[in-house]
Amino acid sequence: MTVILPEIHDGELRKIEIPGNATLTLTFETIDKKVKSLTLEGVEDFRCDGILAGNIVSDIQQIDEPTLQDLERVTCRESTLRDSRPPSEKERGYLRSKLEAVRRGDLVFLRMESSYGCVMGTVCRSYRTA
Repeated sequence: MTVILPEIHDGELRKIEIPGNATLTLTFETIDKKVKSLTLEGVEDFRCDGILAGNIVSDIQQIDEPTLQDLERVTCRESTLRDSRPPSEKERGYLRSKLEAVRRGDLVFLRMESSYGCVMGTVCRSYRTA
């Protein structure tokens, strides 16, 4: 695991921009009021749940060995209370191929966690910080 943008710890997520070209930018305000951004390129999957005003960012992690459950969540293939069936073999094959692509370095898995509830996950080709 690698922590991306360690300076945003205790900062706030201020903006999510999705221009529509498989690129997504997250903008943060640090505790000392500086603006930092994380641009995701070649986004294949992105999920951000529980975003609330005032969420304090704990960290953003690059995870080189995500679990299948991590990938189920970010690709919206996890079991739910409404649909308690586990992912099909075809879905598991899809998730395993994503996992192998992350392990080879062809894709990147990132996860952001916050103080209360907001969890973001993504599978993308690359990212850059500014």
